[in-house]
Amino acid sequence: ESPDLFEVVAERAINKLGTFNALDMSKTMWAYATIGHESPDLFEAVAEKAIAKLDTFNAQAMADTVWALAVMDTELNLATPIFSHLSAQYRSKKIVLPEKELSQLHQALLWFNIEHSETCPFPKDLRKKCSLAFTSKESTVSKLKKNVRKTFQSLGYDVNEEAVCHKTGYSIGAVILDKSREVVVVIDEPSDFIDHKPTGKTILKHRQLRKIGNRPLLIVSHSEWEQDDDTQRIGKADENDSKKEYLQKLLASLET
Repeated sequence: ESPDLFEVVAERAINKLGTFNALDMSKTMWAYATIGHESPDLFEAVAEKAIAKLDTFNAQAMADTVWALAVMDTELNLATPIFSHLSAQYRSKKIVLPEKELSQLHQALLWFNIEHSETCPFPKDLRKKCSLAFTSKESTVSKLKKNVRKTFQSLGYDVNEEAVCHKTGYSIGAVILDKSREVVVVIDEPSDFIDHKPTGKTILKHRQLRKIGNRPLLIVSHSEWEQDDDTQRIGKADENDSKKEYLQKLLASLET
């Protein structure tokens, strides 16, 4: 990723907004949000143009747009008209929302309704569909996740292999009991990064778990966890001790 390149592209996109259709606008915002690259001027310009052309937006374009706004935590006024239009289209049965779009909208609703305490005009049944779509996705237990849980157990922690944060619907690695408090453990896999930087999806998950989850958040990064595998060690015991030390440092950092 080259920040300078993305800023050049953003400037050109702003200058050519008059030629953009709904797909161009939504995918531009979605692409920047997906890689987690902030470009406030681009987002404001595209969102304002999108609001003026909402009649040309289909369900996917609207879902992509509000999801991108949520990732970047933009001004709420950029999203309000889109939520209202989407709600009206749904009530009048003019759009059908597939699982992917419903899942995106759940995250956008967490941002709008809970992170910022704004009222979204979605009807109750649509909010329920969004939540179900997001929480019904299958979550696999990776080797990394199993190893992290096992290491916490070897340190003497009670490990609850809780799969979902019930306040947000996000999948989590585990919940451990540390000094009479519950700590949520999130384990970031290689797919959670692009070019060693967290994706927009990862950024949004971390932020919403911190703001909404109401429990301390401990993030285990696959790159930090596995870096010991690339160094020469005397034996397996040394590697295990290193993993334990890494987790203990993460827990200690929660105190500061």
